[in-house]
Amino acid sequence: MINSQKRGFLLPPAVGYSFKVLLYLFGNHMISLRFMLRTIITLLVNLINWPFRAYEKLFINNKYIGNKIKKEPIFIVGHWRSGTTHLHNILCQDPQMAYVTTFQSVFPDTLFNKVGRFIFEGFARILIPGTRKGDNVILGTSLPQEEEFAIGDKTAISFYYFWMFPRSLKKFYNQCIRFKGVDDAKIKSWKKDYKLLITKALHNTKRERFLSKNPPNTGRIGVLLEMFPNAKFIHIHRNPVEVYLSTQNFFNKMLPHLQLQTIDPLKLEEDIILLYKDIMQDYLNQREMIPKGQLVEIAFEELEKNPKLCIENLYKSLNLSGYQESESNFESYLDSKKSYKKNKHHITAKLIRKIQTEWGFAMKEWSYDVPEHIEIIHEDHK
Repeated sequence: MINSQKRGFLLPPAVGYSFKVLLYLFGNHMISLRFMLRTIITLLVNLINWPFRAYEKLFINNKYIGNKIKKEPIFIVGHWRSGTTHLHNILCQDPQMAYVTTFQSVFPDTLFNKVGRFIFEGFARILIPGTRKGDNVILGTSLPQEEEFAIGDKTAISFYYFWMFPRSLKKFYNQCIRFKGVDDAKIKSWKKDYKLLITKALHNTKRERFLSKNPPNTGRIGVLLEMFPNAKFIHIHRNPVEVYLSTQNFFNKMLPHLQLQTIDPLKLEEDIILLYKDIMQDYLNQREMIPKGQLVEIAFEELEKNPKLCIENLYKSLNLSGYQESESNFESYLDSKKSYKKNKHHITAKLIRKIQTEWGFAMKEWSYDVPEHIEIIHEDHK
């Protein structure tokens, strides 16, 4: 049983990266002096991990490289804090759904090396806190996790490098989501790494169909369709005002545990505005590329209000089997989350106006208005 009250601390995902990627990251991005100890610890863990991941790359990965992925993957996409984690955790109660575990997301090439896994999974169990900073989601090495942490471990393409180097968020977005300025050979290598990660996740969980939950993929629809023309997509959206407040809270609480450089809080706020605008516009621009019958869009508010009906309709719309067999699993999981407490938020009238201006296109697209339950602080009341 996972102890949700357990304290711990997080290390940057670079602990499991290849030296080549580390050289790129540390050679091209400034590390702040105050995070030098964290950087040294990260490098030390990475060095200790090196022989184990080298063994897996040389003698184990070849068993999975090029393996056919028999059932089309399902990609859950949507902006951060839109309910992607909740939806992913629900659908993973279906025993056919494979996923990247938290351990695989950090040590993707220490997955089937028995000695290495024993050491580093034990190490991770001790260090990982019981709940995730920022939203109280339960953490555990074997629980479902998004794969963005892992897909940049061998080829230097991962948007989540920004957790370590937040000042370069926009650069990472253009390179790692839009693939601007990235040569074809590197993109080909990234696709190969991604497919290997999926194949290993299928084997690790002993399940049949890969279920991805990875917000950066919201802006990569075209590339994913090149890789998997028959892939199915679930886009979950949420009121943009709620998304902003939750994202701001999440970033402010997660960054101190992962960053290797400082960032001005005002710049971070601006980046949150730009990130939503970029990724949601990129999604809307690519949405029409998805063939009919391969996309479902759902509202977080509907999932929250009537989760069982929402999930059942999702299975029907995507022509997926397994709902009836998994119905009791869904019910048990949803019952266990009834006591989950969300963070409470308030917002200034000035910020509301900015969100309505910058994100108005999304509010119009999905018919959202300012939520009535959010407290609005007017400037003259400060």
